[in-house]
Amino acid sequence: MIARMDLRSARVAFTGRLASMTRREARAVVTSSGGVLVETVSRRTSVLVVGMAGWPLLPDGTISRKLQRAEALNRSGASIRIVAEEEFLELVGLAERATRLDKAYPASHVCDLLGLDPDALRRWELFGLIRSHEGLYDFQDIVSLRTIADLIAHGVDPGTIGSSMRGLAAVLPGTDRPLSQLKIVVEQPRLLLAELGELLVAPDGQMLLNFAPSSVDPDRPVPVGTGSMTADAWFERGGALEEDERLTEAADAYRRALVMRPGFPNARFNLGNTLRGLGLTDEAERQYRMAIAVDPAMAVAWYNLADLLEEAGRHDETVVCLERALAANPAYADAHFNLAWCCEQLGRTAQACEHWTAYLGLDTVGAWADVAREHLAESGVTSQS
Repeated sequence: MIARMDLRSARVAFTGRLASMTRREARAVVTSSGGVLVETVSRRTSVLVVGMAGWPLLPDGTISRKLQRAEALNRSGASIRIVAEEEFLELVGLAERATRLDKAYPASHVCDLLGLDPDALRRWELFGLIRSHEGLYDFQDIVSLRTIADLIAHGVDPGTIGSSMRGLAAVLPGTDRPLSQLKIVVEQPRLLLAELGELLVAPDGQMLLNFAPSSVDPDRPVPVGTGSMTADAWFERGGALEEDERLTEAADAYRRALVMRPGFPNARFNLGNTLRGLGLTDEAERQYRMAIAVDPAMAVAWYNLADLLEEAGRHDETVVCLERALAANPAYADAHFNLAWCCEQLGRTAQACEHWTAYLGLDTVGAWADVAREHLAESGVTSQS
């Protein structure tokens, strides 16, 4: 039995799609336990949870930026705990939810849930599209079944699905169940491709460029029922898609909002966050800067831009951005903490102490307050907090 984790003051990040709950539910679990859900991974992150309903990869096939960042920070002395979703559920006292990740759904329940014909489900088993265990299915099976139903509704032959699945599983390590782990594209009725950002992977391993537009194409059809949506409605839709880890679609929604209202700093900011989540850091930086150009007082945009620059080792620029964040919001504790750390890296000890002290004026208890006191003590400064 794993001991329950104390999340008080812990900063928790997630990567990949969660199988047991929505991102909104995850935020509630973290905050109700006294923790803080953070969108980016930094040295102050306590825990990084890897979702089990998706495959957190970048367009080039490498692991997600959040995982890379956490591993790099740990190598440099940070203590970020990286856990799988199942372990996280046990750590926060929700072990019963972990059972949802096992095969626990009977065929009758699955058919009712997805509106499937039981005969169709049996045929798909015979084709090898899905595999139950003693008549039971798990969450990823349900995701796969929904994908199969959609593909067949679009005229794709079950045999084609089966051969494509086997091919994709062979060429992409770790994808034992491609239909639930990857976004599948129907390029033509006889060819299924796995989408990995700007690349499409064919079942034979061939890499193709994904020519799906990265920005809004005025000739691209608007989804049914969304033609009269306002900029605010597209913004809200982008937020909902982000919650569900559908980052490519979220980015498209934010872009549509910006087509309608170019001077929409919150949409620019959210688009920057989404693009960063997709590993498109150059474009994310551009969006952050555009958001700030419209609203120079958006402290959180300065802060996220600083975090992106610091990750790239651009410490001088990071300091400038954090100073701008603090000019907009002098009580921004995280900005004081990160600025103190960056100043230390640049040998600016007096400035670092100033911001360690400012941080302690805003946060006097917890692990990060202890870190600030330790840094002040190393510099020969006695904290009054």
